[in-house]
This record gives sequence, C-alpha cells and structure tokens, in this order.
Amino acid sequence: MRLLYPPFAGGTARVRTAVPVAAAAVALLTLAFVQLGVTNPTIVALSFLLVVLVVATFSPRRVAVGTSLLSFACFNFFFLPPVRTFTIADPQHGVALLTLLAVSIVASHLASQARERAHEVLVERTRLLEERKEAEVVRRGAELKSALLASLSHDFKTPLTAVTVAANNLNATWLTDEQRREQAEIVRVELDRLNRLFQDIIDLARIETNAVAAEPEWVHPAEIVEAAARQITPALSRHRLVTELGTDNHLVRVDPRLTSAALAHLLENAGQYSPEGSVIVVRVTLSADEMRLSVRDGGKGLAARDLPHVFEQFYRGASAVEQRFGTGMGLAITRGLLAAEGGRVWAENDPGGGAIFTIGLPAESRAASAIQAERP
Repeated sequence: MRLLYPPFAGGTARVRTAVPVAAAAVALLTLAFVQLGVTNPTIVALSFLLVVLVVATFSPRRVAVGTSLLSFACFNFFFLPPVRTFTIADPQHGVALLTLLAVSIVASHLASQARERAHEVLVERTRLLEERKEAEVVRRGAELKSALLASLSHDFKTPLTAVTVAANNLNATWLTDEQRREQAEIVRVELDRLNRLFQDIIDLARIETNAVAAEPEWVHPAEIVEAAARQITPALSRHRLVTELGTDNHLVRVDPRLTSAALAHLLENAGQYSPEGSVIVVRVTLSADEMRLSVRDGGKGLAARDLPHVFEQFYRGASAVEQRFGTGMGLAITRGLLAAEGGRVWAENDPGGGAIFTIGLPAESRAASAIQAERP
C-alpha cells in the first residue's frame, strides 16, 4: 500500500499560526528602529526585506505577501518623511517604497516556489524510497520462496526415496528377520521425518497468518521438557538428554502445547549439530515472573556471522552444509510460537564449548500444593 501525499499548501491552521508571528516580527523590527532612532531608508528597507524573506521561507505565500504589504505600510508611515502619515513628499521616496514592495513580493514568490519545489523533491524521494523498499520486500519474498522450494524438494525427495526403497525391500524373500526389522525401522523413521516436515510447514503458515493463539494453563516444567523430547525422539536417539530443574514443586502458567513445540525445535537443532553420544542439557529456571528454558548442545558452537541470523526463516549457518536434512524453518518457528505467548528466544556460545539456546517466557509460578488446593 502506497502512502498518498497531499499537495503542499498552507492550511488554515498553519496560516493562523504564521500571521501573528509575521506581524509580530514586522512590529518588533519597527519598534526597535524607532526606539534606536534608525532612519536610514536603505537599512530600514533591507531589514524589512529580510523579514519578508524569512517569513516566505517558512510560511504560505499569502502570508509572505501580507508581510510585504505590512512592511510597505510601516516603512512609509514610520520612516519616510513626513513620518506618521502615509503622504509621500519626495518622489524618490515613492520609488524606494514601490521598489521595496515589488522586491518583497517577488522575493516571497521565489522563496515560496523554492520551498514548494523542495517539498516536491522530498515527496518524490520518499516515494522512490517506498518503491525501493517494496521492491526489496518482493525480492526477498521471491528469494525465500526459492529457498523454501529448493529445501523442501530435497527434504521431501530424500525420505520419500528411502521409504520407497525400504518398502520394496520388505517384499524381498531373501531378507533375514533382522534385516526386515531394519528396513521397517527406516520406513518408520523417514515417515516420522516427513510428518515433522509437514508440521513445520503448517506451523510456519499459522505464524505468517497470525493464527497462533496462546492457551495458558498450569503445568509442571518437567512435563514440557518430556513432551518436547517425545516430539523429536529420532533426533535424540543417539544422544543423552539431561534435564536440570530449578525446582520440583512449582507449576508455571504457560501454553504447554506452544512451549513444548518451541522447545522441541531447539532440541532437534541440538541433536542435529551435536556429535553422536554427546550430552544435551536442558536447564529450567524460574523467577517471580519468568520461566527460562535453556538448551546446551555438544556441538562446535555458532559462528559469529551466524548469531544475528539464526532465527531468520530458511537461514542455515556455516555448519549446516554438514547436515543432510534441514530447511531452516525450525528456529524461525520457535521464535514465532514464543511470540504468541509474549516470549523470546536467543542464542549464544558456551565458553566451555557448544551453543546455548534460551527461551524466556513471561510466566506466573506457584507451588503445586497451592494449585491443587484450589482445584475442586
């Protein structure tokens, strides 16, 4: 949507403000010259002309013309003999007076034109900047779509190929029972991967259309961690998950579905970038009004150039080239799901090695016994 700019003109409110200011400027200049006894026509005329130019620079044209006429009158009445009358005794003074009026009006006209032209240039520049911004949004959108299609085509094709081959192998008569179980496990794992991919696409679409709504309820933090781990069992199958709970007897009021889904993406990411057999640690800490869930992996950590971008859609860091799977949607989905709860997520490197991803959620916490006592 493009902004529409009205033509530059002095509105009623602007005229009402400019008129008394211009009149006051002419009056003050006149009073100062009278009090100081300045009577040189050239000095007085140039001073009035300067006031007209200043007014024309910042006020509508009609105000500038009015200031010219007022200056004309004051110059005649207070400074041209006979003073305090509008009579012009010397023809040269009449010429000087008319010259002041003509120069003032022309100068005010030129100043107004220059101001209007500058405004038009500003409007045109603003319009060009908006068009450039819109073009950049379109370009980035096209790049994101291309990245998504390229990533999805690979991530769909790979598990589908594995499922097809494994399913065909199940019909082979030469397979041993152990080999048949291995092929069945491949089918299960790859189908689970496809299901996860479909869920990511659905979650991303819901986030993009602002269709994610939080439904908070009282839940134990350990239940959130367990639910998240269940969602990505294959990704954690070759790692050891350790949960460190700050407390065992407190419940928090959050949306367990959104929170566990967001945490699941962080755990899946940790599983992908940690070596086989490494430990992934989930630490839960509670404060008066916030719950934090941090995931520390056993990987190489994040490159400095990747840190500002890890939560952008379809962004894959320097170490992603080593991974067979990944669309770059998971961390962006995490941020979107948490935003629906008023939460946030950030990443940092652990001084001892690996990366730490932390979720911060506004959450009321209370003792489990108090919650149970209130329930019917």
